[in-house]
Amino acid sequence: MTNKQMALVMDGFECALGEIRTRVCISTDSASAIAIAYSGGLDSSVLLHLADAYAKANNIVLFAFHIHHGISPNADDWLAHCERECARLGIAFDACRITLANKDKSGTEEAARISRYAALGDLCRTHRVPLLLTAHHQDDQAETVLLQLLRGSGVAGLSGMDAANTAPDLLGDEKLMMGRPLLEVSRAALANFVTGKEIAYIEDESNADPRYARNALRHQVMPALAQSFPGFQQRFARTAHHAQSAQRLLVELAAQDLATCLDGDYIDLNQLKRLNPDRFDTLL
Repeated sequence: MTNKQMALVMDGFECALGEIRTRVCISTDSASAIAIAYSGGLDSSVLLHLADAYAKANNIVLFAFHIHHGISPNADDWLAHCERECARLGIAFDACRITLANKDKSGTEEAARISRYAALGDLCRTHRVPLLLTAHHQDDQAETVLLQLLRGSGVAGLSGMDAANTAPDLLGDEKLMMGRPLLEVSRAALANFVTGKEIAYIEDESNADPRYARNALRHQVMPALAQSFPGFQQRFARTAHHAQSAQRLLVELAAQDLATCLDGDYIDLNQLKRLNPDRFDTLL
């Protein structure tokens, strides 16, 4: 990766994070703190270095939070690696060990996701951090859209991931904001950035296990799509943007219909029955 290409990644990150921070409602005493979810893998390692440079340039305290799932026999080594990297860069580090709940019911992948975000929310509250950054990128967005399509999702599902949103069901707090400043960056660009900056990272062996839905898409379906439809990730991301716009319009229409149908604290069924079936369902 050339210096110009690395500069484009860094500039894009700074612009995206700047926009995300304008959407965060933060108190005065926590305005100068952000955190990242740091697994030690390639994606989050790029995020760590970009966020570190941004934080130092803007006089912001940066935290890196690591979640130890205990699933892999290498989990202790990953934790040690993350702690060393943060110590080397002078980044505040904290970690949480978790035990997966409801693994048999929801599957290991989903149980790990739910438990991880709950622990990240706890760490944010402990350190009074209002904004948590994750390393989701353009290829992740494409995978999300494709997964939702395979599940038969509607407009909301096809919206994929937003650049910033609250996720109280995951983080346990409606005041916490989650940001994804790398959402417009391809994984190939991140890999090149790692090489260019000589960033050390770990490899999670579970990422190669095709039993997990995302891995099956990543290693079997996406390469086939890339061969026949080069650049499909950008087009999937554009579809997600269109779906997000459509979903916002649906929410706005539902709010207007609700206002029309409300009678005090109740819904007037006669007014509700006047709506066509699509608007009826959207309102509910």
